[in-house]
Amino acid sequence: MASWLAGLLAVLLAGAAAAGPLDLLYDDDDLGDLAARYERGWKDNFDNVFLPILTPDEASRLAHVDFRMERRVEEAEPFGFMAGGDTVIASAASLLFLEDIAMAYTWLDRKGFSTRSVADYLLMLRYWPTEAGRPPKPGDALCMPADAFDDPEVADRARRAFDTAAVFILLHEYGHVHHRHPGNRAVPPAVSRVNESDADSFAFDLIARAGDMPIGVPILFFTMAHLHENRADYGSDADYRTTLAARTHPISPERVQSLARHMSAWASTYETNSRPEAQLSALSLALEISQFGHLLADPGAQRLAASIGQTARPEDLAPRPAGRFLAEPCGRAIQSGAFSGRLAGEITDGSTPLDVDVVLERSGDRVTGAYSFGAGFGRMEGEVAGNTLAYSWTLGSDHGQGQLILDGSTYRGSWDRSGAETGGGEIVLTSP
Repeated sequence: MASWLAGLLAVLLAGAAAAGPLDLLYDDDDLGDLAARYERGWKDNFDNVFLPILTPDEASRLAHVDFRMERRVEEAEPFGFMAGGDTVIASAASLLFLEDIAMAYTWLDRKGFSTRSVADYLLMLRYWPTEAGRPPKPGDALCMPADAFDDPEVADRARRAFDTAAVFILLHEYGHVHHRHPGNRAVPPAVSRVNESDADSFAFDLIARAGDMPIGVPILFFTMAHLHENRADYGSDADYRTTLAARTHPISPERVQSLARHMSAWASTYETNSRPEAQLSALSLALEISQFGHLLADPGAQRLAASIGQTARPEDLAPRPAGRFLAEPCGRAIQSGAFSGRLAGEITDGSTPLDVDVVLERSGDRVTGAYSFGAGFGRMEGEVAGNTLAYSWTLGSDHGQGQLILDGSTYRGSWDRSGAETGGGEIVLTSP
């Protein structure tokens, strides 16, 4: 879990994710009877785990909750959860999305791959254009094997992460019922944010009373943060601040720090009652969460997140080695050879060296490819003449030219920006 949080891209929840494409993520065949199964699971969990530990006041306030699990909640995916009066509504599609994310992260982590591709996938979804139709599901985009759940350790870790995240979400909604919160539109945004904090506390405290560690809640907050807009999506900081002031569900530094405080306060309970095989320290997890909270409002990290989301494509998300930014697309073999295959090395921007990954695909003398040094996914294309590739490149709205010369097993070259008065830098690449 520490590696999960240490690799987070710091972005800030500023409002609901764009409706439309994410409502289409799963079709009815994907969902099948999940709504009924999730509903039975939750009611059994609530009746047998949480109802016995409610205080008399809590039990009285929650005695008449009408819980409904819908297949999906249109215009709210993948966070289709809400409460009003004595009614709590949840989306099976939203829970399936969270379950898929938990599984993808766990499988990548346990198999030694970089987990950054999960963040890149979420950021790609954030900017997915409606006209592009249905976006790829997590397992498809992140190349999860069909037998991923056959590994008992992976399956157990993923299920525990998902279960505690799902329980937190639903208890959060029950917290709104317990506190008799009016709908967000009925109160000013500042009041709504306090209500969200109260519902969080209700959920955290009940989970702790049940003796479990909410190891999946950071995954939930991580997912929410990456799927929501930040200051890079606005024309000015003033516009961004105005928008933030109107938000009701912020994944703000304050909200994340509250999570860290809860983890610390209940550390002894978690460590006493959690399963020994979890091998998680509540205090160290709280520290990682706290550090993440400090990063949330960083403008540079927000711009970086936007660059990644706006340039990522599904083929960029294949499992990559730990510490790397790009791998060959899954499901399509690229023949290794001169100016073809996966390369890794160093690129300089002025005098600053950066690790870079490049995937080239050659057809005759024509070469196309992608590259990344962690600030988005660039594209390149060009022609080979002898041992030299002359290419053009783009990274978002930035673009330019360059050349690579194959010298034995090493590629050396340079690049520059169009319209720049000086060259951009140098490149050295080898086959990993």
